[in-house]
Amino acid sequence: MSVPRRAALLAPLLHAGCASAPPTFEAHRVPLSRIDQPVPAKMPRADIGWKMVQYLQVDGEAPEPPNFADRYTLFLVGCGSGCRQYALIDRLTGKVYPGQALNNVRFDYRRDSRLLVVTHTEGYRHPDIVDYLVWNGARWRRIGREVRPAPEE
Repeated sequence: MSVPRRAALLAPLLHAGCASAPPTFEAHRVPLSRIDQPVPAKMPRADIGWKMVQYLQVDGEAPEPPNFADRYTLFLVGCGSGCRQYALIDRLTGKVYPGQALNNVRFDYRRDSRLLVVTHTEGYRHPDIVDYLVWNGARWRRIGREVRPAPEE
């Protein structure tokens, strides 16, 4: 397939900041540090806090180690049929940064990167929406979005 034809086929899929290629984990790499004793989450009183209590820290169990952007644990919790909500837990301070609730969601992330790739739907069907989020230490910034149409039947 020729390059112009391939570009024409991809153009409708790319939207809001992903004009050439999707963001990569490598472009948002962070150096890894040693965290010997991850700090338990300090439960927020509102939003996701009541859900986290059900899933986090059974007596005597150590906190999950960092798995995102060096010092954070990306924490996922169910919020109903097909729904998942996420939060970041800073394993140096215990602070919790709540995320949003999404339907039919999948997360791709790495400990050595600040990029979070969130694939979800608006309802329970296609199209798939892929958001590319970068964590800056205090909040998320969306740097790109793709809308993937439903597969042809």
